[in-house]
Amino acid sequence: MTADELLIHIGHRYTDAVLLQDTLIASRKVLSDSDIYFPKFASENREKFMLGYETKMVAPSDTSAPQSLPKPDHWDRIASRLNALPCQTVVVSNRHYFKQLTPQTVAHFDAMTSFIAGNKKIVAYLRAPDAYFVQLLQHRLSHNRDMIAPSRTRIKERIAPLSQGWSGAISLAVFSETVLTQNSIVDDFFAHHLPRFDKQRLLRPRSSARHPLSAEAIALLVDRQHGRLDDTIDPDVLVRQIIHLDARLAGATPVVLHPHAARSLRNWAAPDLAWLHQQYGIVFPEHGYLDVDGDDVDLSVIHFTDAAQICAYDRDRKDALYEKARARARMPRLAQRLLTIW
Repeated sequence: MTADELLIHIGHRYTDAVLLQDTLIASRKVLSDSDIYFPKFASENREKFMLGYETKMVAPSDTSAPQSLPKPDHWDRIASRLNALPCQTVVVSNRHYFKQLTPQTVAHFDAMTSFIAGNKKIVAYLRAPDAYFVQLLQHRLSHNRDMIAPSRTRIKERIAPLSQGWSGAISLAVFSETVLTQNSIVDDFFAHHLPRFDKQRLLRPRSSARHPLSAEAIALLVDRQHGRLDDTIDPDVLVRQIIHLDARLAGATPVVLHPHAARSLRNWAAPDLAWLHQQYGIVFPEHGYLDVDGDDVDLSVIHFTDAAQICAYDRDRKDALYEKARARARMPRLAQRLLTIW
């Protein structure tokens, strides 16, 4: 048996994919009552499959080695469930699918999913490049990782192979408060892709998103990466204390890019923006996206070494945050844990 429709949300942590998945997981019972099957295991992906299937198989070009059978993948499990309990719609959401799309993976992805439903559709939400940069910056610094410049064709690198090797529909949407239904990815997803489902029945858990790093925390973490903080303290401990105390110290400054920094980031992404507009008619609604010049890029923004180059912050709060974090980072581990609990 196959379903009538397969919806695959190729998520990303920077577009509230986790919020959508948490809502789908919490609402599985009411979804099932409406003939919608949502496999929780495909979101959790404890097997660490790529695009829902096993990839550690013998390469097709290697004819000397015996072909090994792949492990039962997510699509096999979904197909087995459909044979036992048919349903009208299957919804799969995974926040890693977007970055796993490559010319090498799309063909098999398409073949595996064709056994699930007669009609299938990929759904992706795209964040504007300057907003994406801020999210990327906060994520990498909070995990004590070096900042990297985003690719100028980040979206095209994923969607172009999909558009060439996917036999179903592709729905790209802008992740922006001015466009999303009720400013929510959950409401938008159901309004556009499951419109007959009564959204009032959804169980909406609290968002599990972390407190976003303030501009002061960003400034400190950038300073640490460039050797401007106390190097006698374990960097992992210091970073952890900065993040923990940042969420508790009053007066946090949100990260708002300087106008020239935001402009450079938009211009840096000009190849991506042009491709999206030409292929899908997408233009981000935020300020500045109608006037993009790929040749006008300030590389000191792309490869910045001081947070002041990209955003403003409160220097007094930064100093206070550093002093508190440094003092705690020097304490014994047990004392640090107790203070974290309190």
